[in-house]
Amino acid sequence: MNNMFEKLSREIQKLEIRFQDFIKNEEKFMTGLRNCLEKFKELNNNLEKFSSSDSSKVEELMEFRLEAARAFNDALISESRVEHDKSHLLESYGALILAMEEAFYSLKT
Repeated sequence: MNNMFEKLSREIQKLEIRFQDFIKNEEKFMTGLRNCLEKFKELNNNLEKFSSSDSSKVEELMEFRLEAARAFNDALISESRVEHDKSHLLESYGALILAMEEAFYSLKT
C-alpha cells in the first residue's frame, strides 16, 4: 500500500517540474514573438524611408529582413519546445490521475 502513495507523490513532483518547464518555455516563446514583432516594425520603418536611388540602403534593408526572419525562426523554435513540454504535461496529468486512483483503490484491499 505504501508503494502506491510513493508513486502518487512521485507523479505529483513530476507534474510540478513539468509545469514549471512549460511556463518557462511559454514565457520564452512570448518574448520571442515580441522580439519578432519589433524586428518587423523596424523593417517596415526602414522600408518606408527607403529611396530606390540609394543602393547602400539595399544591403541595410536585407540585413533587417534577415534579422526579422531569424527572430521569427527563434520564436517558432520556442513554440516547438512549448508544444513538447505541453505533451509531457498532459502525460503527467494522466499518470497522476491513474496513480491517485490506484492509491485509493489500494485502501480498499
